[in-house]
Amino acid sequence: MTKEPKLPQEDDLTDELRRDLENMIEDELAVEDLTANKAAFLRAWLKDDLHRAVEYLRGLGGELQTLEERTGDWLLDAADPTETAWPNLMRCIRSGEPWALAGEIVGPDEELQCLGCGYRALPPRGSQITPCHRCGYGCFRQIKGGLQE
Repeated sequence: MTKEPKLPQEDDLTDELRRDLENMIEDELAVEDLTANKAAFLRAWLKDDLHRAVEYLRGLGGELQTLEERTGDWLLDAADPTETAWPNLMRCIRSGEPWALAGEIVGPDEELQCLGCGYRALPPRGSQITPCHRCGYGCFRQIKGGLQE
């Protein structure tokens, strides 16, 4: 013998189904609102993250340029000055600019610019030219008139 399930009366069944359907609709709307809120939050978060990434990359670009310049200076300091200064010496010779070597005598009001590193000095008149105090290279461009130029 099996028992038949006891069903609510027809009027109660319609009300119960209506309440269940209303609850389901309310739950669905709540889920849609939640999804819209999450999407808006995610959109705002991504915009903020993108803005921060752009600012970071701008700052990184400046740092990379600084590191590149420092690396170039370091490599030039480590390089043989005859190799780095050779093009400068050839430019002086081709353009007819006066140049001098370590061991020569300094003329009056003569400033010297190292062709290896660009260091400028105004040694006393009649003194012997020594290699550059910065890089040790011994070839200089002579600048008449000294520091006035």
